[in-house]
Amino acid sequence: MDINLNHLVKYIILFCVVAGSTFYIPNCNIINEHAVYIGLLAATTFAILDRFYPSVTFTKKENIESSY
Repeated sequence: MDINLNHLVKYIILFCVVAGSTFYIPNCNIINEHAVYIGLLAATTFAILDRFYPSVTFTKKENIESSY
């Protein structure tokens, strides 16, 4: 399995944002360990989706009228 460094950096940033926001945003105190679990869950889910559905592109077909 080939590891893309750009994707790895993207997953690490996502993990840090989710774990940090889970720890700091709620009013109730969340244990650091639980914030890490939520961050890992989010980053893993995003990595799996990014691996199997990397991009979806919609193209608009031009209607070309041909004369007979």
